[in-house]
Amino acid sequence: MIGLSMAARNVLRYKRRTLITASAIAFGVMFTIVMEGFTAGSETETIRNLRDYETGELKVYPAGYFADRQYLPFDRFIEKKDRPAIETLLAGHPSTPRAVLSCEMYFTAESFAVPGSVTAELNAVDPARDGKVFRTATKVSSGRWLVKGDTGIVIGSWLAEDIGAKVGYTLTIECRGRGGFYQTFDAAIIGIVKTDDPAINRNAAFMDLALANELLSLDDGVTEYSVRIPSSTATRIWDRDRRSEDAAGRISAALASSGVGAEARDWQEIGNETIKLLRAQTGETALYLFFIFVIAIVGITNTMLMAVIERRSEIGTLRALGFTSLRIRALFLAEGACIGAIGSFAGTVFGACANWYLTTRGMDFSFMLRDMDVGYRITGVIRSAWDIASIARTALATIAISAAVAWFPSGIILRREVADILRKQG
Repeated sequence: MIGLSMAARNVLRYKRRTLITASAIAFGVMFTIVMEGFTAGSETETIRNLRDYETGELKVYPAGYFADRQYLPFDRFIEKKDRPAIETLLAGHPSTPRAVLSCEMYFTAESFAVPGSVTAELNAVDPARDGKVFRTATKVSSGRWLVKGDTGIVIGSWLAEDIGAKVGYTLTIECRGRGGFYQTFDAAIIGIVKTDDPAINRNAAFMDLALANELLSLDDGVTEYSVRIPSSTATRIWDRDRRSEDAAGRISAALASSGVGAEARDWQEIGNETIKLLRAQTGETALYLFFIFVIAIVGITNTMLMAVIERRSEIGTLRALGFTSLRIRALFLAEGACIGAIGSFAGTVFGACANWYLTTRGMDFSFMLRDMDVGYRITGVIRSAWDIASIARTALATIAISAAVAWFPSGIILRREVADILRKQG
């Protein structure tokens, strides 16, 4: 108690120095809380959008398709004869078939101010079932979503802006059908979707699977089944606490034992490149935070070094009174901890306030995300997330580091004899 009392008095005695050092610590703590919350929020929203608009919880692919999925191969299909077995296996769980392929969209001077073409990803979907797995159908900003029997298409909002398209305009679509033949057809734009996923807004188009089956000679084959796993569901394939990768493994095993030429992959495997990018960006953030802490540590070290030099006589007197070197060092450690506690408390308060604002209001990055792919599946406003454990670790680590860095400056004088410490320097 005496040591803490002395440390507190010394902290208050040098108010300006304490304020400057504590402010540096507070800034480091606040910046850390904000950046970690912002990173956690970005990751959470990216993963949510990836699952809500692109992957579902898992997908069932034709055998051998997954390795080449980024090229959208259109020569491997889940055949008509295998689909009933897959439908039975997935019975009771939201699932939807899709045929996904690359296409070239031509827009002519008849409807568009500037004619040209653009490459897009064409998704042939079951209008009645797709909304049970993906949220795309709920994000129509103009026109309407597909219904069974439609001969038109729905396109992403950024794609529509880039080519100057509106509902009612007609596009000429060129793509390869099953077997490699070229197919060209006209399709009116019946809807425009503005989702939370930039990949969908930027280059996605949607058409009725029944129409694609006819135009592209699919013979009722599809390139994938997308599945949503409700968290409260329990079946022989997965129970309520199984992770999606466990479910994918069980489904793949069931398909193999049934002789079906298909395999299941969970969303983490499908979105592996996006997840890797998220981890890399998290590492970069951690590096920035490390340098912020280094700056704060240098400030604390400098403060404690000045305190030791200025209080040389006080240290010598304490030594003469019988205080051991360890006890004197403990006084400086307590002083460093007090300064760290002040800075940590202030930084935590300000950081929590900033994080609350970023959690409720967020920051609008649409000016940057519209035209630049930074890896996050976010279209505009980025919101933070609360990580109480991380905030607590940051606050406690700051106090511990502040105390620890006081150990070395105090040893500079304590290694000298009492007479040398008390002798006045000329």
